[in-house]
Amino acid sequence: MTFIRDMSSKIKVVTKAFVVLETLSRESKLSLKEITDMVAFPKPTVFRLLYTLQSLGYVDQDPDSQTFTLSSKFVSFVDGANRGNDLLSLARPFMEKLRNEFKETVNLARLVDDSPVYINVLESSHSFRISDSIGDHASYHSTAIGKSIIAFLPLEKREKLLKNYSFTRFTKKTIMNFSTLGKELERVKKQGFAIDDEEGHDGVICISAPIFNREHQAYAAISLSMPKVRAKKQMLDKLKKELPKITQMISASLEVKTAKAS
Repeated sequence: MTFIRDMSSKIKVVTKAFVVLETLSRESKLSLKEITDMVAFPKPTVFRLLYTLQSLGYVDQDPDSQTFTLSSKFVSFVDGANRGNDLLSLARPFMEKLRNEFKETVNLARLVDDSPVYINVLESSHSFRISDSIGDHASYHSTAIGKSIIAFLPLEKREKLLKNYSFTRFTKKTIMNFSTLGKELERVKKQGFAIDDEEGHDGVICISAPIFNREHQAYAAISLSMPKVRAKKQMLDKLKKELPKITQMISASLEVKTAKAS
């Protein structure tokens, strides 16, 4: 009987957690008091639920306003809900091909709100490898995957995303101002791919190319990350040619799938 009571209690907690999540999904930002008023649970209960969800990475809290929002970790669930007609399922065979051919970590990121978020990572089999985590955000000024998305956005949207942008220095090679970033993005747009040469991490190099949606706007990208000691010129030259072709094929597949679905 004790086991049954414990299970019942846990189920109630799960139910309350989803009520809080659903409430957050309907609003952009909510304070603890606003959430408490909307869900009609005791304030200590709501606080504990939010604390747990935040510790698990499903809820973010703004340090200034103290308001809560759903985190980008939910992107992986959304993308996984439409198998056969989504970015994840269409991109994965190409990502596997890239990893098998180049033996390095392959990343897939998608633009979510104001920044690119990693939604899939296929790690290199090397013991010494570079890897981001699903749900991590990519910066626009220090990552190839971020540069390759924002470089191909309409200028108006690019300026909007960069309006309140803060430059964080990660290495001595990190781009630290809008003028340099602007020149870099124009170069990326011209050549069709982006490179992060120790701009985010010392000893790490990445190359990325954009993926376009049905409206022909960049909204995602694939990148390969590797230790610079393994990034031989012949391999990089091959990647510069092959990666844009692969992302173009994914873009075309997405357009066809979307057209059929509509």
